[in-house]
Amino acid sequence: MHSTFAGLAVFVLCLAALAGAGTAAAATAPTASTGPVTTVAPTTATVSGSVDPSGTATTWNVEYGTTTSYGSKTASVSAGAGTTATAVSASLTGLKSGTTYHYRFVATSTAGTGHGADGILTTSSVPAAVTSAASSVTPTSATLNGTVDPSGRPTTWYFEYGTSTGYGTKTTAKDAGSGTGSTAVAAAVTGLTTGRTYHFRIVATNDAGTSHGADQAFVSSAAPSITTKPASSVGDTTARLNGTVDPNGQATAVVFEYGTSTGYGAKTAAQNAGSGSAAKSMAAAISGLGGGVTYHFRVVATNASGTTAGADLTFTTSGKPVSHTGAPTALAETSATLTGTVDPAGHSTSWYFEFGTTTGYGTKTATQNAGSTAGAKAVSVPISALTPATTYHVRLVAANSSGAGYGADTTFTTAGPVVTLSSSSATLVYGHRVTLHGRVAGGQANARVPVFASRNGGSFTAVATVLTGVAGGWSLSVKPPIRTTYKALFGGGSAVTTVLVRPALSLKSQSSGRFATHVAGLHSFKGRVVQLQRRRPSGSWLTIARTRLGMGSKAVFHPSVPRGRFVLRAAIASGTGYLAGYSPGIAYRRR
Repeated sequence: MHSTFAGLAVFVLCLAALAGAGTAAAATAPTASTGPVTTVAPTTATVSGSVDPSGTATTWNVEYGTTTSYGSKTASVSAGAGTTATAVSASLTGLKSGTTYHYRFVATSTAGTGHGADGILTTSSVPAAVTSAASSVTPTSATLNGTVDPSGRPTTWYFEYGTSTGYGTKTTAKDAGSGTGSTAVAAAVTGLTTGRTYHFRIVATNDAGTSHGADQAFVSSAAPSITTKPASSVGDTTARLNGTVDPNGQATAVVFEYGTSTGYGAKTAAQNAGSGSAAKSMAAAISGLGGGVTYHFRVVATNASGTTAGADLTFTTSGKPVSHTGAPTALAETSATLTGTVDPAGHSTSWYFEFGTTTGYGTKTATQNAGSTAGAKAVSVPISALTPATTYHVRLVAANSSGAGYGADTTFTTAGPVVTLSSSSATLVYGHRVTLHGRVAGGQANARVPVFASRNGGSFTAVATVLTGVAGGWSLSVKPPIRTTYKALFGGGSAVTTVLVRPALSLKSQSSGRFATHVAGLHSFKGRVVQLQRRRPSGSWLTIARTRLGMGSKAVFHPSVPRGRFVLRAAIASGTGYLAGYSPGIAYRRR
């Protein structure tokens, strides 16, 4: 029985061993993960990833190539037999610059092979170099231009140049940085030989290699350099035109253009300035000009590189004087200063101003001497006895042995109101009249002046239209019933004046020591307080009684008056539209 149980135990142990052997046969394949690129250069790169051996001895490598078929791989490296992911990295070599590559990590063990996802990297590129046209070309210098794209790597550049495509000379190397966009670059070159053809190109270098821009060419020459000089020997009908010309090493022809405007219209015969490289004086005599006329001129030179025109200058032939009327200054109501310029044009010249209220003028200033030296001279003269607010015409006149020169007509207006308005009295008592009077600019007679009135701040309404008389004066009699503002209109201008009104009061003595008063105005004063006042010996007034006005703006005082002789008056305080009002004083005697 004991041996039977021992046999069963051995059998069970054998089954357990067989079960363990089945579990070992089912080991897991390793896992590979493709990570990012950590460094990249023109021909190398370092890539990262991770490998999990899953408990079985494992090796790994990196497959890479220009497609997802890869084609190249790194040497296999042991990843051990651990059970967790381990970071790994590999260097890829023998790459081509400026090329896109695919790569992935691969892990292999007896349990199988694991492939990481596909990754992409692009190696660094050689710089891009583009040669542009030369600029600022002169007979001995030029500026060479181009663009450089460093393609993300530290880059330097320079220009090669010379009289053939073998170049032979280069500029100093300069830093283009390590950006990823095109940057304009330029280098000035000097010491060139005039009239030669020069070739040049830009060269850019970084650790990925060197790029050469395309060949460009230029000729070291330039259009002539010229300067227009002042005219000389200017007469009534002739002049000598002057200038300097530098041919800049090429055969150059020169003419002078001239005329009464910058359109010129005439030119001298062509002259040969040679082919030197220094400034040369040139001149041309012209005739058939008009006397006292201003001419424009300039020197123009042409060679194989182009045409250059000098600056415009002017001269004025002698002859009759040239007058320019200026803007009057120091304008006042009755005075002004007339201004202008006179060019005697080479002859003894006198001048004066004509002025008046029309272009017939009618008045002129005293004649004065401007001398005979050519050139504009400022002149001025003060005038007086003018009419305020009046427009005048004026022109400058100059004369010499060749004739007279007239400046253009100019106008100015003296200071002063277009219309004035005032009243014969600033205040009056209701029921009385006042005279409005004024004057219009220019002293016009029979001019129409509309007059309007505004009662106590109300709207303006027409009162009358009056005609002006001698020297533009006018007047109008009015009877304002309340505070009234009057307005006169003329020539786009206006004037106002205000007349203040007092109510009209009366005071009468009645029997039994009573006094009756009445207040007259535009409206009723019923309910207003009215006072009875007695004049003191000092001249001031003492209120001795008060009462309110009743119907008809009337009231009766019942004062207590001491014995004696007195002067009494009624008074009312100021109110809407009215100043304070007072009756005439009355003499009163109480026995």
